[in-house]
Parts: sequence; C-alpha cells; structure tokens
Amino acid sequence: MGDTMIWETRGTVRRPLGNIGIIMAEPDATPHYCFVMDKLDGGVRVSNPNGFKVPSKFVLRYAGREAKYEVIWRNGRQISAEPISKRRKAG
Repeated sequence: MGDTMIWETRGTVRRPLGNIGIIMAEPDATPHYCFVMDKLDGGVRVSNPNGFKVPSKFVLRYAGREAKYEVIWRNGRQISAEPISKRRKAG
C-alpha cells in the first residue's frame, strides 16, 4: 500500500552529466554559463542559474562539444533542447 511505482514514459533514457556549459545566441555572441544536467538521445536538459533568457535557438558548448540547439520545452530556469540537425522537418 505504501509502495509507489513511477513509470518512465519518455522514449529515451536520461544520462546524468553535471557539466558546466556555455550558451550563446550565436557562435560569436556573449557567452552565458549554464549547467548541463542530463544528456538524452538527441538532446540535453540544461539549468540556467543566471536567469538569462535562453533564445529558442542557441549554440551550446560543453565537454569539448559545440552544437546548435532548439528549445523543445521550458520549466522555470530549466530547458530541454534538441540539436537542430536532428529536428524533424515538416512536410
């Protein structure tokens, strides 16, 4: 009766990272530090401790990687984003 089961409903598994990253609106824009919390197949979950308004499309650098991402959801200072190259094209 006291046991509660939580089911994983997303199609991919989160892998905790804990990396410091840099978010930029464009490759040469002012950098804003962030915390890359999780890596998912095809995406990341990022915490933005500074309260910087992350644009819907941005460049993320972390752990020697750099890619352009698009936000897929926001929750307070956390965002989830997918690499733009992996986004499905309409049509």
